Amino acid sequence: MAIPETIINEIQAKTDIVEVISSRIPLKKAGRNYKGNCPFHHEKTPSFIVSPDKQIYHCFGCGAGGNVFSFLMKYEKVEFPEAIEMLAEKLGVKLPRDSRQSAEMASLASQLYKINEIASQFFQVSLTGNARAREYLSSRGVGEEAIKNLKIGYAPDGWELLLNFFKKKGVDAKLLEKAGLAIANDRGGHYDRFRNRIVFPIIDLKGKVLGFGARVLDASLPKYMNSPETPIYSKGKNLYGLNYTKEEIRKEGHALIVEGYLDFIVPYQAGIKNLIATLGTALTLDQVKMLKRFANTAVIVYDPDAAGEAASIRGLDLFITEDVNVYIAELPGGLDPDSYIRKYGAEEFRALIKSSKNLFDYKFDKLASRVDSSSMYGKMKIAGEMLATLAKINNAILKSSLVKKLSEKLGVDEEALRVELKKVKADFTPRQYPKARENAPGGSNFVGAEKMMLALLFDKDGGYITRAKEQLRLEEFKSSSVRDIVEAIFNIHKSGEEVSAARLISMLGSEGEYAMLISEAADIPETKEMTADDKEKAFLDCVMRIKKDNMKDQLVRMQDAIKMAYSAKEEAEVKRLMTEYDNLVRSSKP
Repeated sequence: MAIPETIINEIQAKTDIVEVISSRIPLKKAGRNYKGNCPFHHEKTPSFIVSPDKQIYHCFGCGAGGNVFSFLMKYEKVEFPEAIEMLAEKLGVKLPRDSRQSAEMASLASQLYKINEIASQFFQVSLTGNARAREYLSSRGVGEEAIKNLKIGYAPDGWELLLNFFKKKGVDAKLLEKAGLAIANDRGGHYDRFRNRIVFPIIDLKGKVLGFGARVLDASLPKYMNSPETPIYSKGKNLYGLNYTKEEIRKEGHALIVEGYLDFIVPYQAGIKNLIATLGTALTLDQVKMLKRFANTAVIVYDPDAAGEAASIRGLDLFITEDVNVYIAELPGGLDPDSYIRKYGAEEFRALIKSSKNLFDYKFDKLASRVDSSSMYGKMKIAGEMLATLAKINNAILKSSLVKKLSEKLGVDEEALRVELKKVKADFTPRQYPKARENAPGGSNFVGAEKMMLALLFDKDGGYITRAKEQLRLEEFKSSSVRDIVEAIFNIHKSGEEVSAARLISMLGSEGEYAMLISEAADIPETKEMTADDKEKAFLDCVMRIKKDNMKDQLVRMQDAIKMAYSAKEEAEVKRLMTEYDNLVRSSKP
């Protein structure tokens, strides 16, 4: 459902952020604002500030910040549309459907959720009456508590048992087909998709059954069968077990990623609760994004076969792109997490996790095991693969140190690797959403002058927006996040509308670095108790520093170009660049 911006603005205008947040955490009046302990990290001294004037919040401890939508998304673990719906319902604001088709889809989704829930109960009851299925689970080390808590069931051995069960309830077979529980045959009828299999319900973060995974009780194939893509289920957008383990993952600060249902269940019942399982598919960007909502570190614990190894390497770049720290725990040959824990126990498994390799060492070792790293071809092959990964790392200091490490391990000139890295970077398509950690407040590459300039643009009385447009070009802002926010401010100002932090957060994304950056910048003048003279001085200083920093970068780029031309013995190009460099230096002097 697409929600019109006018409706979003109406909901935001009618909502008091202090009321929403104080209904969830204690707040105390502190001058014009309200203060409390941050709900997103542990702290003894309150550093979580809510501004009723700006309708934003910001934590000076962990950096979390945003508007009322951001808070609900982060606190309640919901997506933006759900946050809108929560507030709309409370305010009595009716959300329009895009069309009749949208309403029909919403109705269908509701029916499918209900059908899946009933089917899950059917499978659970079927398990209690089937001794063979229970013996199988017992032989795999799955206990009664895990069966109950994870709602594990059994699909009985019959072609139409589930169909007949729903038929008695008046549910049409075609609806079961849409839910992925029935398959149409060539005679116009249907038969049960899952038969004589252990069934694992796949449940979302709100406790709704999306679909099912099912495993045979013997060695027949296919070993696993999963629900197909349906209007409510997409295996590439969900993670098995996250609904049970999300709080433990948040508490531990990292998540263990395994492949199969039993690889999740056996460690889970052994007391290892900060894990999730992928759903029979290679890890996807949507799954990484979902996991990132609860932890910024992941440990991949895949099977030690060729397919598992390949999946680990492919998954690395997805984590890097999302700025999630990733490690790989290597299991001994022939063992998966399920069998490893049953053989060695939970403590040995935890010790294995602690010895996991970082992404650089893991990928380098795997590549070096496949090609001769002493040959020129091998060096080129490994360098190409490693640089493709390093190019996606946002933190410049980390990236630089790893290039140096790669140079030492391969015995290759470091400068040559940096030249090749620039080529890789030029071909790399940046992400189309605001998640660049290098631009986060306090990040290593964040330019303080740009953040202060952003803070001044929220000032209603200084006329800084007009002056900034006259004195600075958008491309002069080095931080892509600041540049996007400044551009949005310029556009709102051009339309004659009022610029507010809360509105900008809604426009650019209520979750992530934009929200954090805007909320922090909006609070700077107040927290620093800046007078009008302070702001004026800061504005002039910021313009000077931004321009000076751009000039410095331009000179560095020209120095690199001169070095490359000199190395290539292009004397005419060296002379031309030197002249251009000298002119630039002279023009930069006051």
